[in-house]
Amino acid sequence: MKYILLFFILFSSSALANTPQQNTHNTHKAHSYVGFHGMALILAGDKVLASHMPLYAPPHDYQIVYEVTTDDTHFNTIKSVLKKAANEQGQITILPTKFDLNLLINKKTPTLNVTVFNGHFERGGNALFATKLTFKKPLYVKKLAITKPKKTEFDLIKVSATQGLVIHKIQSKPSYDSISLVPLRNGKYNAELKCHTAINTALKSKLEACFKNAPSYLETRDFTVL
Repeated sequence: MKYILLFFILFSSSALANTPQQNTHNTHKAHSYVGFHGMALILAGDKVLASHMPLYAPPHDYQIVYEVTTDDTHFNTIKSVLKKAANEQGQITILPTKFDLNLLINKKTPTLNVTVFNGHFERGGNALFATKLTFKKPLYVKKLAITKPKKTEFDLIKVSATQGLVIHKIQSKPSYDSISLVPLRNGKYNAELKCHTAINTALKSKLEACFKNAPSYLETRDFTVL
């Protein structure tokens, strides 16, 4: 009987000792945002903006827009390829080396090694060159909502006294990610911040009609109902 009781005590102690370690590991894993975080580049006047390409699941469930810069000679090249892409209705994306998105979520200003792509980096885009980008200024940081929206919602952020960005707030499926450049007068947007849209082939045209400019970035594929 004495040996049975001793075995029970040792077994219980071992189980209790292992339980918090396992929970700590799972909690850390759930909050880890380390990964490969692709981004779209947007030219806004003389500024270059990087918009994180989000997904619903961690570690990608944040909409983030930063102003980026570099001391590298590639910065003028980046502006040049962005101008060309805009004229051709193309897309320039970047893929930084693996890093913790919490740096941007917490509005830090890291310098990251990135590869610049002509086109979507995961969908046949061509690698142009590698460079370093400094995430100079956070403009927008928001966690994706998972509730069903009552209406389409947009946020406006100021890039300069004369230019702003209209960002569609991604919500539950079906949804989309879009960024449109809009003019500001005395730092203010004088039109309505709304657009009645649906996920269909006319979405781009509807956004252009609402905000008087074709969206600088539009993604639907990652937010459709499978």
